[in-house]
Amino acid sequence: MSSDGLVRLDIAVIDSGVNPRHSHVQGVAGGVSLLMDRSGDVVEDGDFCDEIGHGTAIAGLIREKVPRARLHAIKIFQKELRAPTEVLLAALERAIRMRPKIIHLSLGTERREDRPELDRLCRDAHHKRIVIVASARAPDDEVYPAALGTVIGVYWNQQCEEGSLVYHPKKPVEFGAHGRPRPLPGMPQERNFSGSSFAAARVTAWAAQYLEQNPRAGSRWVRRMLRGQAKGG
Repeated sequence: MSSDGLVRLDIAVIDSGVNPRHSHVQGVAGGVSLLMDRSGDVVEDGDFCDEIGHGTAIAGLIREKVPRARLHAIKIFQKELRAPTEVLLAALERAIRMRPKIIHLSLGTERREDRPELDRLCRDAHHKRIVIVASARAPDDEVYPAALGTVIGVYWNQQCEEGSLVYHPKKPVEFGAHGRPRPLPGMPQERNFSGSSFAAARVTAWAAQYLEQNPRAGSRWVRRMLRGQAKGG
């Protein structure tokens, strides 16, 4: 617990790793890399260095809004923003074992055959009061895990400015937010990363701000708080 009485939350970021020395990140609590070896087995490695920059940008955005959080990097993207489903499932299972308060996923799959196992893992996290936030492309996007009922799904709503949130009560993906990262000195925003990943990171940060005040709550309570914050879509 910090000096102002707020709890320091653990947030697992499943992405391309994190550069802990980046000025926007300012350190992480730990990290791991998961990848598939030549025999097709998922193995762990201690090198979670971010070779793409995407996970670092996600972590930096969360850090800006939740400076006291303990960030944990789980790297599944190596040279590109793609990973086998087996690696995603192993990463999600690994994250749940860590028992963070929030798991952030800037990714998803449309493969219906992957839904049952993702649903099982997300239900397990839900029962343990671990909040999962995942990105999607649109309110009607049937992408998993964002479209699962135990997950808070978020997409980039082009009408949302920084700080605004849209709620779609009857859609698979309930929330829309602004989809650009923190600005980098000397780089025009249009050349920087953008997309639903960063909309989801904003919602992860807002969820963390709520949970700092009520750390025993789960995803249902966080969803209600976000609905109260949002405007109708």
